[in-house]
Amino acid sequence: MKKILALILAALCLLALTCCKGRTGESSLSDGSRELTAEDMEEKLEKKVVRVLMDLPNEGVKSDQLTEAVASLPGYNTDFTMYLESVPREDPERSNFLTRIKTELMAGKGPDLFICDQNAYGVSGVSYDGGGVPFFNFPEKAMKNRMFLPLDEYIEKAEYMEWDKFLPVVMEAGRNEEGQQIIPMAFFFPVTIVEKEKYGLSGVEYPKTRMEMAESDNPAIRAASEERMPDYIGRVMEPGADEPMFTEEELLEFAKADWEMRKPVQPSDREALSGDEAAWQGQLFRKKTAWAEDPLHLNQEDVEYSIIPVRNRNDGVTANIAAFAAVNRNARYPDIAFKIIDYIMRTGSQQKNTLFSERVFCGMPVHMDVGSEEFPMEDGWYMSEANFKEYEAARSEITEARFLGPVDEAVWMIENYDPDVTKKSVHEQYVLIQMLLAES
Repeated sequence: MKKILALILAALCLLALTCCKGRTGESSLSDGSRELTAEDMEEKLEKKVVRVLMDLPNEGVKSDQLTEAVASLPGYNTDFTMYLESVPREDPERSNFLTRIKTELMAGKGPDLFICDQNAYGVSGVSYDGGGVPFFNFPEKAMKNRMFLPLDEYIEKAEYMEWDKFLPVVMEAGRNEEGQQIIPMAFFFPVTIVEKEKYGLSGVEYPKTRMEMAESDNPAIRAASEERMPDYIGRVMEPGADEPMFTEEELLEFAKADWEMRKPVQPSDREALSGDEAAWQGQLFRKKTAWAEDPLHLNQEDVEYSIIPVRNRNDGVTANIAAFAAVNRNARYPDIAFKIIDYIMRTGSQQKNTLFSERVFCGMPVHMDVGSEEFPMEDGWYMSEANFKEYEAARSEITEARFLGPVDEAVWMIENYDPDVTKKSVHEQYVLIQMLLAES
């Protein structure tokens, strides 16, 4: 009897294990791919479903601003709807998500539309909710690898955006020999802002080279000459290139020059600015910053400010692209994907839509009039006429725009305080840059 009972129990256990395995297999199959989920939605809703991948800061976000941004777009929720995929900001969920989507892309599938921020790595001084590496480490390389759809013909027929009002030097970063593939949404660049009258800068023309700034008689201009290595170096490689645009020896010379230009700046210059409410140093972007709302009150008519941009090694100014949109070359619905871009890039959206004010907050909109009295931002905020002209003048100094990535972080990590240490550090980071570009 005991043997019979033992055999019965063993059989029941084996049956239970078999059932468990069967249910597990059915569960994994029912998860399917995201593409299959979108198709299931289409069948159920009887309308087109556009897959949109969003990789934007989401700290404190309570609702999806993209849905709000396209709510009044003709055809939305009648002819088509969106399937939103927000990239997790923390590992391991983020890494797993990136692996899954990139596997789809390698198979010629994936989302129709990408809306991504370009994680600043701490290089820019902009701080938000983190998130590790950006979805595209090298967007320009993704263009070269034919990841994105050329959009020139779509742009010519755009219904909502004012393309000729977008800052050309920033938009150019999204072009290659095939045409415009990436639509930059916002940008920022490093500046020093001081009250003109207080710092004796009324009617003063600012120096055009970093060395001239460092040797200026004006303490505010001297302080403005100090900058982060990535801002001084500027672009590390030509768009889509596999090698840096300078040699290791040249990078070492850049580091030495950076050190020499720091010497004329006195501690008192820095201290005067850092402790003064009429002065501010950092990245120039829209009213809402990572620290405060309009810390210098640029909207006040009775106070005029000088906005002095940081100079790169070529005596120009390097802008950083904060966020961008692009259409998958293998999109199922490229027309609708561009229609969404067209709509969210219209002037009113760049001014006040929460997609920009809460999710693309680390950047000034690419529309060149936004931020003026005629085109105010959220809550009706705008710069006074004099201060907006100052912003326009600083912006006109931009000579190049880039997508921040791991090579810029490598430049940021160069230790530059002792000749021997600098030489060793430059070698290590240059080798890292070469490796990152070779693997991109």
